[in-house]
Amino acid sequence: MKLQQLQVFVTVAKEKSLRAAARQLDLTQPAVTRSVQELESELGVVLMTRSAQGIELTEYGTALKTRAHQILEDVRRAREELDQIKGEMRGKVTVSATSTISLTLLPEALELFQQQAPDAELAFLEVKFPLAVQHLRDGSIDFVVSHVLPDMLGDDLTSMPLFSTDFVVMARAGHPLSGARQLADLAEAQWLSTVPAGGFQHSVMEAMFEHAGLPLPRRIIQCSSFAIALGLTARTDTLVPFSRLLAESIAGFGLQQIPLEQPLPALEMSVIMRKDALLTPVARRFVECLQEVVERRRASKCDVTA
Repeated sequence: MKLQQLQVFVTVAKEKSLRAAARQLDLTQPAVTRSVQELESELGVVLMTRSAQGIELTEYGTALKTRAHQILEDVRRAREELDQIKGEMRGKVTVSATSTISLTLLPEALELFQQQAPDAELAFLEVKFPLAVQHLRDGSIDFVVSHVLPDMLGDDLTSMPLFSTDFVVMARAGHPLSGARQLADLAEAQWLSTVPAGGFQHSVMEAMFEHAGLPLPRRIIQCSSFAIALGLTARTDTLVPFSRLLAESIAGFGLQQIPLEQPLPALEMSVIMRKDALLTPVARRFVECLQEVVERRRASKCDVTA
């Protein structure tokens, strides 16, 4: 397999069109077709088929797409790392971060990083954890900063703890249940989860209610957007569990904490990476900036615990 063949294949898989891939790569369509055919011949499998909807990957093509993308991204990072070893703090760093990080530590970490690597290119994503893991595995992102539950990581991923934060229940100012002190008092309320059942935040809710010996609430709204979650919680009687760090950062949006007597779960916020991937010097520098911000907050006695 040649790198050019893999690049052609990945582009066709992304565009789902030989013609669109040819335009993207500045090649002729016959050249793109020939490259894919040569790759299929070398591997002895059919990677893609044509249909009325365009190019469709076979089982073999789907498997190769992840590996091919990973190889191409690792080659790019290898080239960038050689430049960075020369002292040129350039190259691209792509990070997926949760709302807790985006609205609290990230701005300070970004400012610190840009002082040290002003020429580096940065890209930030806020995607749900399963998709973030997909991007990790295919090399699209360098690392994820997220809360970690014990069963969230596969054997191919590793995590580096940053800090631990507990969770609180948030409601709009003046919520009729704002005087509640027991989770049981909130069991019949309408709740909001930003991920489907079985996902991270839903698991936080499961842990909360299981610890209190209660079943999950019957009324749970699912949405995929933090902005929607914020809007619904601020303007309706919906309740939502947020990390304490995030809750404090959005207090100005008309939300208040319902101060329950029993503590809610505390989870680790961690940097998550592929075990077999080496971060480039620039990516490692960004992780170090996050760690430094955590230490600064810990030293100033902010609500970030070891």
